Amino acid sequence: MLGVSVDFNAANQAWAKSMGITYPLLSDGQRAMLRAYTALNDDPEMIKSKRISVYLRAKRSWFVVDKQGIIRYIKIDSNQLVPSDELIEVIKKYN
Repeated sequence: MLGVSVDFNAANQAWAKSMGITYPLLSDGQRAMLRAYTALNDDPEMIKSKRISVYLRAKRSWFVVDKQGIIRYIKIDSNQLVPSDELIEVIKKYN
């Protein structure tokens, strides 16, 4: 299992430690993975509409990719968290 964040490695490590996460967290500072998975707020209109605070930031999203590289779960929503029990159920199913 891997996690991906746009944060720097040091921030990822501190967050993982505080949450008790033991799997690796990768840094996507270039936002390449976010763009590939359409999970990046990159609409230039956001600048015009005073939504600059979210421009080029990740949408709140979860992807579960199995060991064969098949995407088994996608949830992209810039406003809501994925319920933990739902996410844990999917991870257990494909881990």
